Amino acid sequence: MKRSFVFATLTALLFATSLPAATFNILDFGATADDESDDTAAIAKALAACGQEGGGIVYVPAGSFTVTRQGSESPILILPSDTILCGEGPASTLRFPKRASESNFWRMLGHGPEGVRNLTIRDLRLDGGNTHPAYAKGVPEQNHGIFLYAKQAIVENVTIERLLIENFSGDCIALSYGCRNITIRDVAMRNFLRQGVQMGGGNGARDYLVTGCHDLQHSITPGGSTIHVEHARGLKNVQIIANRCRRSILAGGVDGLLICDNVVTGRIEGNGNTNSIVARNIVRGKPESTRALMQFGYANGLLVRDNILRMTPDSAQAGLYIWGKSRYNAHPSRDVSVSGNLISAGNTGVRLNGVDGATIGPNRISVPDGKKTVVISRGENVIVEDSNVPPDPVESKP
Repeated sequence: MKRSFVFATLTALLFATSLPAATFNILDFGATADDESDDTAAIAKALAACGQEGGGIVYVPAGSFTVTRQGSESPILILPSDTILCGEGPASTLRFPKRASESNFWRMLGHGPEGVRNLTIRDLRLDGGNTHPAYAKGVPEQNHGIFLYAKQAIVENVTIERLLIENFSGDCIALSYGCRNITIRDVAMRNFLRQGVQMGGGNGARDYLVTGCHDLQHSITPGGSTIHVEHARGLKNVQIIANRCRRSILAGGVDGLLICDNVVTGRIEGNGNTNSIVARNIVRGKPESTRALMQFGYANGLLVRDNILRMTPDSAQAGLYIWGKSRYNAHPSRDVSVSGNLISAGNTGVRLNGVDGATIGPNRISVPDGKKTVVISRGENVIVEDSNVPPDPVESKP
């Protein structure tokens, strides 16, 4: 009897999970590929039908489909819960017309006021139609590819993967209030004027993972970072792992931050983070940069280890700079450990300024003649254990 019950239960579960999800092809709702017609209404109808059925697959076949702002709506296309929006890879394109560059708040994909749960966006190309050659004051920097922001609701269990997102005058992907358990995986980005991936917090935001993403060679001059965290508002648990960045990674205000195994041309920087690990990254400087390859301010619990920091030839960049106690904020950085790093700098290798409680070393540090491997300013309870430094490596300042 017991075996029969178990068998019946397993059979029922297998049958339930194998039922195919309803599929809504945007062509069946009036979308037409590769022409100048506006496909917004047709795509919106397909999404609405999916929502009315309790979820399913909204399918974008190969071809280019035009999405336009119809009035003041933002976002333009509302994604329902329990939905997969997908296509056939970069051959399936949702695009803004070039006139999107003339006004602001064109946000292609997002959710309604009730938020969204259990959403996947994959195997598409999103094209923002940007015509601006560089970031400058007055560009429409609120034109985004994917925009998730819920002050009064929840955005939960969202996966964004295998996309090509390009030519947006704002961010390729923007997350903020109410976002929880968000995964961004294997996304290629190009020609964003502001940020590639922009993450913020508020309303209980937590648990973000960005992995396997990269920005392609840009034909414009972006104004921001490949991956950026700001306006954290209590954001917890952000993992930035194994990405390839032609721009920098900047992350601030997070409790529980992992920045690991990334390859970055630019710098890694963060202010106001708590409980952070920055490990096994390769950071190559840019000739025009004068900032440290890695820089962290007002850290509380920071582990920096096993990174490779390489300046460009003839650069004056420092390697690692950790600081606190400024005129804007009296708090020092606290509980810092720096070890196992390979640092080639054009200025000071490691500098601590306004840090209370730190252990430095062992590290392998190479600096030009006349430059210090380690400098401590306004530090308390700092231990230096470097093995490759010359005698008297620490310069103490009042």
